[in-house]
This record gives sequence, C-alpha cells and structure tokens, in this order.
Amino acid sequence: MKIVSWNCHYGFTPEKVEAIKQYDADILVIQECREIDMVDATGYDIKHRDWYGDHEEVKNLSGDNKIKRDLGIGVFWKKDIGISIKQKEEWKNSLSKNCDFRYLVPYEVKGKFKTFTLIAVWTKDRIKKNPEDKYEYVEKAHAAIDKYNELNLLEGRVILIGDFNSNTIWDPCYRKGQKHTDFENKLNEMKIQNCSMLLEAKSNDTYYYYYKNQEKKVVNDYCFASIDIDKSPKLYIPDSKEWIPYENWSKRWRGLSDHCPISVKFNF
Repeated sequence: MKIVSWNCHYGFTPEKVEAIKQYDADILVIQECREIDMVDATGYDIKHRDWYGDHEEVKNLSGDNKIKRDLGIGVFWKKDIGISIKQKEEWKNSLSKNCDFRYLVPYEVKGKFKTFTLIAVWTKDRIKKNPEDKYEYVEKAHAAIDKYNELNLLEGRVILIGDFNSNTIWDPCYRKGQKHTDFENKLNEMKIQNCSMLLEAKSNDTYYYYYKNQEKKVVNDYCFASIDIDKSPKLYIPDSKEWIPYENWSKRWRGLSDHCPISVKFNF
C-alpha cells in the first residue's frame, strides 16, 4: 500500500490533482484542501473521500471569500482496492471539539489486512484570540499523542503522516518535554518509528520558505509508523528540481506548493 501526503498550499485545484497522480497513491492525505475541492477537483466519489475542517480561521469571513479560504485536510482512497476509511468515533464524538488536537485526525482503515489507525496531520499555530487554544505546532502533536494513548487509540498498528510544521532546528523555541526531539523520542518508546530515518540520503527537504529575504528549506513533513506494520517501509521525497520547477530565487512563489509531497510504500 502506498500512502502519499502533501500540503498542496491553498486548495487542491485541478492542476494539483493532476500533478499528484504521478505517485499513484492508494491513500492520499492532502493538507490545505478546501471543502469545495472535494467535489470540484478530485474525481473521487463520495464513498472514497473525506474532509475535515473546523472553520476557525474563516469565522469572521463571509460569502465566496469564506468558501475559498476555508482550509482543512482531505483524505482520498482508491475504490478498486477494497479498503474503507472512516473517522474514529472518539474523534467525531468529542476529540474534534478540543483545540488541543486541531488537525490530528484519527481514521480507522480496514481492508484485506490487519486494521490500522491512520492519523492525518496538519499541526497548526494557536488561534491568538482563543484563550482555550494554548498549544503551537509540535505542542499540539504532543497533546494529541498523550490523549490518544490514554484512550488506547495508539494500540496496535498506527501510521501518522502529514505536515507537522516541526523540526529539531526549532527545538529551542519550545520548553523541555515539548520539543520535536521529545516528540520523536515519545513515539520511539511506543515503537513508532520515523520512516524518513530509513532514507539513505538525509538531505531531502520537504518545505521551502523565506526568512529575512533568504530562501530556507527544511524537513517538516513526516511519516511515523508502528514497527509491526513494516520494519522497512520505502519512503520517497522528490527533490526540489523534480517537484518545484522554477529556479527564480527572487520570487516567493515557486511551482504548485511550498511543500513537496512524501510517498511511503508499506508491505502488508
């Protein structure tokens, strides 16, 4: 099974849908997908797609502007491979109402294999005007893992994949116990491994951004998977020349997105 994750940057538009087809994903996890994209662009029927968004960022908008800026996570899967994917009942019933876990959405994946939990990830900054939203980026991942573990959602086979907005280079920004390094250590204790550590080349960056008028690049899209799913999944990250075709360094916009997709193939 091949799972592909991509932060498509402000909408899963037809040209982006077409571009991602080259990876032939069995399951697609798309961050910054809009609810309107589920019908307009994907080509997946209603039984083989799911969207989650909490609409927080567009509460004060209206009309077309609200619709076009309402971003969330889209999950899509092939209809001819005999799998079903649905949001965990715990998420639908209560967890989705807690801003501590914004956009770490647990799904149950069933098929001709042992059922596993897929957590679609897009960690977010806190909403400054909401006093209840107290965690930023990797802190939300920590809070989610702690809570999901308490609820036994991480028992058995688990895959977390998506845009974590996190890397060890930002460890100094967080307090002890809430750093990216702490997060990976926490998962390792649960026997959930970072699939990118299996890459021979460790320099495949996934996110390109500007800081003080200089372009930077870093890995902040990840796949973590239980060792008992597959001890050696094959993870592939396109390099920037393959995925982001423009080389004009003076422009802040290059190609289809500021993120590269990540593709992980599991043998089960």
